[in-house]
Amino acid sequence: MKKLSILFLALLFVACDEGITISIPVSSTYSFTMPSAEVNAQDDNLFSVSETVDVTQLVDEDADAIESIKLNKLTYQVSGYDNTSGNVVTMEFKIQTRINGNVTDILVVSDLPVANSGQLVAFEDGSATSQLTSAQVASLETIMDNKTPFELIVSGDFS
Repeated sequence: MKKLSILFLALLFVACDEGITISIPVSSTYSFTMPSAEVNAQDDNLFSVSETVDVTQLVDEDADAIESIKLNKLTYQVSGYDNTSGNVVTMEFKIQTRINGNVTDILVVSDLPVANSGQLVAFEDGSATSQLTSAQVASLETIMDNKTPFELIVSGDFS
């Protein structure tokens, strides 16, 4: 009986030493509107809009029990655009975060056509075609790990 108890304790120690990952599927969508009248009213055709993100509100679990957050997928799309001019409009598209006044670029896409599009994948875990670098993903995961609300900023520099 002693051997069995010792073996059980050793297995328990190994499991605790490596840690246990529990995945809670969570997804959230944020919509940002850039009205053409407001964009065109700007001399530089630059427009930004932001929303506060509180990751603790995305899960039903106790926020203190969350040790780390992993980003599995980040997508974006342009919708609701009505171009009657026939000219192609492009923009430099940015997704940024702001915490305590510090702004961090998460995604910058140059020459993005402004046209109704399906979802574009900025990042998908395990995909070699990600638009985000591992450093950008790590930065966003670190921000979310802090469990402090932060601003998500979307900007368009239209040309």
